[in-house]
Amino acid sequence: MPQGGQDITEGVVVRWIKAEGELVRQGEVICEVETEKAVFEVVSPVDGVLLKIVAPAGARVPIFALIGVVGEPGETVAEEALAAEPPAARRPPDVEAIRRRLADGGAQGDDLKISGRARKLAAEKGIDPQEVSGTGPGGRIIEKDVLLHMEKRRISVAALRGQSEPLTRMRQAIARKVLQSKQTIPHFYVTVAVDMTAALILRESLKAAGRSLSITAWVVKAAALALRAFPRVNSRIQEDRLVVFEDVNIGIAVELEGGLVVPVLARADSLSLADVAQRTEALVAAAHSGKQLGVDPATFTVSNLGTLGVDNFIAIINPPEAAILAVGAIRRQPVVNAEGSVQIGAMMNITLSADHRAVDGALAARFVGHIKHDLENPQGLVG
Repeated sequence: MPQGGQDITEGVVVRWIKAEGELVRQGEVICEVETEKAVFEVVSPVDGVLLKIVAPAGARVPIFALIGVVGEPGETVAEEALAAEPPAARRPPDVEAIRRRLADGGAQGDDLKISGRARKLAAEKGIDPQEVSGTGPGGRIIEKDVLLHMEKRRISVAALRGQSEPLTRMRQAIARKVLQSKQTIPHFYVTVAVDMTAALILRESLKAAGRSLSITAWVVKAAALALRAFPRVNSRIQEDRLVVFEDVNIGIAVELEGGLVVPVLARADSLSLADVAQRTEALVAAAHSGKQLGVDPATFTVSNLGTLGVDNFIAIINPPEAAILAVGAIRRQPVVNAEGSVQIGAMMNITLSADHRAVDGALAARFVGHIKHDLENPQGLVG
């Protein structure tokens, strides 16, 4: 089971396109799997025969678990592969059972730092102790903590009218990721204004010649070159080490109904501007259809809200990356040029959110300055 994203822990086999005993070629699609964010295709790693389907359609499987075996015609599948049963679909936790065990002082309660009186009260009132903040010694939950939690919940329910609905799997994944980011990554932000006048003129001339290039493609190309010039931004913190990546894989934030996904443009620094535009368009189209093209992890992300009229914003870093670039709308406004004259320019704000553990202020400034220079001198991006 491919990971399909850095925060994905499991996937569901949607369907098998190939049957057991059928010939397959390297790179040929053999099944489809679904993660919290997308449906994507799994391809055969080699030429051969699909000897065994280990995880049938509908099975929920942890990442990297065995789902099928491809080998030579007539080859015997290893006994351990035959014995590997796909994990059963996980059921949501039985909250009532947990609360009954709390009332009985069972194992679930013993795992919590909670007093006997607080445990009993939580069980009686249907309160999940995991939601209660403990103020006792060592963070122990005591009776008054449960009472305070009940009062806060009563006030919030009484004060507001509305409907409750469970979070979708996509929103749950987004919630986990952004919470992890803001709790564990020390963000800081650097904003510059970019004069896109020359880029827009060049873009129009290319469009007239039959080459339509989105603004996102120009920004992604400029960011890819900046990451190659300043590789420390193309990195992650791993325990007490800084891991600098050789591949420049740029994630592109795509809005979907009910959430967002970040498909990845792999090795973007090696692509021409036209290739960046074409592949970005394909990635976005696949995302809107609920599919994911490839499973390469991102090393940096670009989020463009300029198409929605947003002038300026700061984005939350996508862990475990070290930075994300937020792109605003292009607005025509007066600009003072180098000679001191006022002219109309097409200005666009870009903001880098950076992990201060990996990136310092001066490096961030040089990085966004590199992007600004390339966008204001766009001919170098077209080659």
